[in-house]
Amino acid sequence: YFVDTMRPTATITLADTALTAGETTTVTFRFSTSVTGFDASNINLSNANGTLGPLTSNANHTVWTATFTPTANVNDTTNTIRV
Repeated sequence: YFVDTMRPTATITLADTALTAGETTTVTFRFSTSVTGFDASNINLSNANGTLGPLTSNANHTVWTATFTPTANVNDTTNTIRV
């Protein structure tokens, strides 16, 4: 048998990186391998100045998406979303 000891890698992209007041954008989490059980508790938004809607995934659980809504009246180019 084979034991996979490699952690999956992930990339996070935003469809729109220059949001203005009242806008939202799709956040895509793309993994190098299938990831099950991925949920909001796996995402660090402590420096994001916004919230994420419910996560959805593709059939093989390698791509997950959610809608990001920025906090009103915040202008910060150092925001981060982390997994």
